[in-house]
Amino acid sequence: MLMKTIILSLLIFSSVFAVYAQTGELVLEKGVPAHAEIDAIYKSFSEAYATLDVEKVAALYSENAAYLPPDNDILEGREAIRPTFKSFFDWIKTEGRTMTISFQIFQRKVDKNLGYDVGIYTIRQYRDGKQTGSAGQGKFVTVAVREKDGKWRFQVDGYSNLKPPKK
Repeated sequence: MLMKTIILSLLIFSSVFAVYAQTGELVLEKGVPAHAEIDAIYKSFSEAYATLDVEKVAALYSENAAYLPPDNDILEGREAIRPTFKSFFDWIKTEGRTMTISFQIFQRKVDKNLGYDVGIYTIRQYRDGKQTGSAGQGKFVTVAVREKDGKWRFQVDGYSNLKPPKK
């Protein structure tokens, strides 16, 4: 009986670990419902950061999206948003770095064509496969819309940095 319990526990643990490993770029906190199409936006966002793909990130925003970066004006429209990511990704490339971004969602509400998320993002930068510096974190609110083509995209994206943890 003890052996069965151990084997069952190992199977459950390995299943949980496998699921977490597959969704490491997006963690939904307890009570936050999954939404395949919106979750796919975050997955694509993470992939675009890993490959420094400006066009992939830009395509995740609606044509008339509002982007609210900290200490800056509101950028309206995909074409106004694209240069922000291009500049950032070009800087990362110039520095010889790569990076990852992951998301932790604390609140989510979605209806037929509109949804919002509140969460924390974490950016890690790497050089030669080793993390450089500490991870950067910030809080964010996104509003996603289902557009006429049936695809979900960000309509609003606002974020700001979190204070670094006290040492």
